Amino acid sequence: MSSSAEEQTFPSGCRVVGTGALVADNAADAGGASGALARGTATAAAGMWMGTSVLPAGRGGGLHHHEDQTTIVCIVSGSMRFIVEGPGGTEDFFAGPGEIAVIPGGLVHREENPGNEDCVCVVVRNSETPTVVNVA
Repeated sequence: MSSSAEEQTFPSGCRVVGTGALVADNAADAGGASGALARGTATAAAGMWMGTSVLPAGRGGGLHHHEDQTTIVCIVSGSMRFIVEGPGGTEDFFAGPGEIAVIPGGLVHREENPGNEDCVCVVVRNSETPTVVNVA
């Protein structure tokens, strides 16, 4: 087993990613920024990417999409409002602590945090190389 403060790797290929690696920073390997939502890569493997995101209280991101990548967002704390341009028009919904939002690939959307505490979430995409395409 190799070990660091940020990641442990086992001979089997299993890994444990430490909290030091879970820093939301809009890294290029996290797909870049879409406004106020900060992203950071935790790990990518077997066709999946996982990272953390922080959306500060009272802030919102710009309109964007993730090409064909489905996005799964698990809210850890705070809340997030999603505004999605769906095939039947605009959809507007919220997710809070313990809830999971699924945004199908290709849908133009943005996120807002109307609350008074930062929204912390874990994000998963069905690609090892996440994509963010800003449209406005």
